Amino acid sequence: MGVAGAGQHKGMTALLAMGLSAACAHTGARVAERQSLTAGKYAVESIRSRATLDGVDRVIEISEQGTKVTDSNGAEHMLTERGALLLNTAGTCRLALAVSVDGENPGVSDRSCTWSVDGDSFVLGDSKGEGARTVYRIHRVGNHLVLEGVSDLDGEGKIIGDAKGERIVLVEGSQGYASKDIDRTSEDARASRAAADMLNEL
Repeated sequence: MGVAGAGQHKGMTALLAMGLSAACAHTGARVAERQSLTAGKYAVESIRSRATLDGVDRVIEISEQGTKVTDSNGAEHMLTERGALLLNTAGTCRLALAVSVDGENPGVSDRSCTWSVDGDSFVLGDSKGEGARTVYRIHRVGNHLVLEGVSDLDGEGKIIGDAKGERIVLVEGSQGYASKDIDRTSEDARASRAAADMLNEL
């Protein structure tokens, strides 16, 4: 990571936020009990996904409680995140992540996406639903929904990769956002404000 100063921290937080959310767009209970992911707003308690740090592809997990990672110089850093996943009834979604390194101002990523549920499988794709998608198996643990990565699919639905090891832990939140249209603006400043608002509303 080579994090030596505030500027580098800022770049790293932005890289982590974007890398983790982008990677997400590429399991004794009965199915009826596990499949409980519906349109609404969820807090992202933790997320484990693929990201590139120091030019090396790694599986990184970040959480609200904080996760320690070691950079290429051997220095240890604490990563924390706040996140929100908004699932719209029309099959569109937004994933907002604010990732902080060592308590510095967070880098914020706000990505549009598409989603669907088939039985106890949750499928997360890109904003147009045409590119690669990731299939997750849904588990319910109390008021938490744990999405365990299974495989990556191409636009034709063929398996192109193994998503095992990836995981998103959601906490059920307000369901009042399900019917709202998702803002797809390309303006970075407005998107950042929208992501911040989305996170602050949790």
